Amino acid sequence: MAYGNIAVALLAAGQGKRFGGDKLSADLGGVPVGIMAARTLSDMDFGAMFAVCKEDILASELAGLGFQILRNDQPDLGQSHSLHIAVLAAEQTAAQALLVCLADMPFVTAAHISCIVTKMSEHDGIIASHNGAQVMPPALFPRHCWPQLLNTKGDAGARSLLASALHIQTPSDTLIDIDTAQDLAAAQDRR
Repeated sequence: MAYGNIAVALLAAGQGKRFGGDKLSADLGGVPVGIMAARTLSDMDFGAMFAVCKEDILASELAGLGFQILRNDQPDLGQSHSLHIAVLAAEQTAAQALLVCLADMPFVTAAHISCIVTKMSEHDGIIASHNGAQVMPPALFPRHCWPQLLNTKGDAGARSLLASALHIQTPSDTLIDIDTAQDLAAAQDRR
């Protein structure tokens, strides 16, 4: 499946409670955490790119990378609400799949994304990343699975749907999620 048939949703509306504030603007090697994954995705020629944001903090930078900004004015409803916003936007496109990525995962590589996309030609279901311990985004959802995304609730997002996904193994350091100040400090050492 070509990238042009895929919409990508970068979820960037988390409240950062465990971090103690706006983690996506935190500096990681001279770049805001929330921009690193966006840069990787913006170079990949997706048919549509959406960034679900709670505020305009990084919106202009994300828009400059080619993302259409979708506002989530109710981030307290959890990650599922951001997913719903992304799916409703993707439904307005001709995309045959939705790639869901998290803005607080700065080290996801283009090679890993390409591996997920390549598997679409041989698998008609959900495809998700696996770090050796758990299943997580980035995850690809074929269009026929979007109604399931719209039925998710709370902050678990699509976690329950990923259990039955095809798992794409990748090194755990590729899937580092910046949730706390300690995570950021450890990520600085990786840069």
